[in-house]
Amino acid sequence: MPWQSRSLKQHVTDAQRAFTANLPGADAALARNNLAPVARILAGFNYDLERFAAWAADQRFVATCDADQLDRHGAEMKPAVPRKAASAARGPVTVTAIGPVTLDTGAMLLRSDGAAFSVDAGIVLAGAGSATVQVTAALAGADGATAADAVLTAGSGLTGTATFAVASAGLGGAADPEADGAYRARLLFAKAFPEHAGAPPDWLRYTLAVPGVTRAFIEPLGQGRGTVVVYPFFDQTRPNGIPLESDRAAVLAALEIAGPGAGLPVVRIPQAVPVHVTVQNLAPDTPEVRQAVAAEIATSFFVNSRVAGLATPHPSMPFLATPAAFSRSWIWQAVANASGEESHSITAPATNITLTAGQTAVPGTLTFA
Repeated sequence: MPWQSRSLKQHVTDAQRAFTANLPGADAALARNNLAPVARILAGFNYDLERFAAWAADQRFVATCDADQLDRHGAEMKPAVPRKAASAARGPVTVTAIGPVTLDTGAMLLRSDGAAFSVDAGIVLAGAGSATVQVTAALAGADGATAADAVLTAGSGLTGTATFAVASAGLGGAADPEADGAYRARLLFAKAFPEHAGAPPDWLRYTLAVPGVTRAFIEPLGQGRGTVVVYPFFDQTRPNGIPLESDRAAVLAALEIAGPGAGLPVVRIPQAVPVHVTVQNLAPDTPEVRQAVAAEIATSFFVNSRVAGLATPHPSMPFLATPAAFSRSWIWQAVANASGEESHSITAPATNITLTAGQTAVPGTLTFA
């Protein structure tokens, strides 16, 4: 029989019955009786002790421990699984000058919202022209992630006149400290799939340890013998989680260090396949219901979409890049789950969306007709 914590009321009742049973002639349940308050005091002590015992029992397991105990579990695992710290965005910026320019090492470039980026290595241009410099965000965190073509301005360290724009690779690798829920899931995964000399779960573990990566799909032997193809996602910093080239490069650099020496990691950016959805006869057709529908559809894509690949499916490894399609029925179900929805019909897509290797389905244009 499983052990159950008793309520405070039950503790009081048990203490009163113990007095009555072990002290002949006494009745601790009587209101005007010295034994009644003593029973309550003892019950309170026992109740606190039992609650502490229940709490301590929960702390033994990753699945039930408090958030502040997760780091201890991670440190005790072999190998250790530390929480991911915040990381700073980094990437290339194109400098375009109309005349002689000197850009110092450590010069500060500012985004329109005031976010600052430090130049890793300065340059000197003798005349009009362009050059590329690497910059790093002054503050670590997901806010540093910056898409291609974003315009920066010089805050310090510039002599001459020049313009600055983020290159096509973008400024990637930015992430906030790992949240408790994500860290708990990663610890549970590490316990379920111990290190196994470069097996597919190992590569997923190495990838999820990279700051900013929220999920990934693995294709063993995806580019020939000895290779493993990895498709990472950055859901907190990139639309639909699709990484930029700078994000891909950060993941590759980490895997080359963490992965087994006999394995060759190949990191690819998933090819997004927009799925346009047309909802007809929505009832009631109100702004609130439409907003709920859009949110449910986005959630369905996040939960159900995967990267297609040529790996052999395995029931305990849903992270493998296997032959895949995005089912039209998931969209129907998502709309039906929307708060306030009573009825609807879906006219697009007309069939399931078949995906080829490296593709993943993402939300496209949502139309209400």
